[in-house]
Amino acid sequence: MAYPATGGGWHISLLQARGIVRDSFTATDLDAGDHALQDRGYLSLASAMGCDWDRLTSRRNEQGRGTPVFLDPGEDA
Repeated sequence: MAYPATGGGWHISLLQARGIVRDSFTATDLDAGDHALQDRGYLSLASAMGCDWDRLTSRRNEQGRGTPVFLDPGEDA
């Protein structure tokens, strides 16, 4: 999930089942967040698991509590 961070930028958390935080970091913007996910190997892992990656930059104008990045097969946003 990606949330606007206090003071600017974005706080990005990767959640496992039941909302357990697997990893979290901050990024200056959503493009930097996308690159950080790729650099950390999460996008390769998601692809290998057959998961869809929803780029943060494509969702930048959405409102709400968070932005799904990638989901396990069969999991709803």
